[in-house]
Amino acid sequence: MNEEHRKPIEIFTSLDLEMAQPSGAIIQIGAVVGNIKTGEILETLCVNVNPYEQLTPFIIDLTGITQEDVDNGVSLEEAFEKLRELHLKYKSFVNPIVWGGGDSSELIQQVKAKNPEKSLNIFGRRWIDVKTLFVSWRFANGQPIQGGLAKSMTKVGLKFDGRKHNAMSDALNTFHMYRSMLELLKSPK
Repeated sequence: MNEEHRKPIEIFTSLDLEMAQPSGAIIQIGAVVGNIKTGEILETLCVNVNPYEQLTPFIIDLTGITQEDVDNGVSLEEAFEKLRELHLKYKSFVNPIVWGGGDSSELIQQVKAKNPEKSLNIFGRRWIDVKTLFVSWRFANGQPIQGGLAKSMTKVGLKFDGRKHNAMSDALNTFHMYRSMLELLKSPK
């Protein structure tokens, strides 16, 4: 067996996207690379993406991302490249950590639509959905479920840090939530 496969996996990339509505175009990518064992955050990334469309007042209010932010943002391909470099730089576990699933596949799908020839398989075909893990833990303990990340964090003794619906803040808090869930899932020795 390859020695790399025997080492405990400790470095993960937590990913979050913010999207325009109703188009669903990505307008912000947030990522955090951290050591899941120690909690050390190795690097963060927050990139505004230009969707080449007008943002709705609802999205501006929800996310705090302005039209000027996206108009001065980078292309989706440039943002993806920054994320790819960050993920590979630290040799993060292939599957990203997400809240609610699907962000990594949505990102790949949107980049692929603009650049069909590009090799995009940096995250594999899966992701680690912390929301599903949290809901399953709540079900297993006979507890009601919570929907959002911030409210769910309070159920494990954490406090949301930053602005809700900011991709970097959501990625950071998802990372912390995953660490807490792993602690709760540890079996007694």
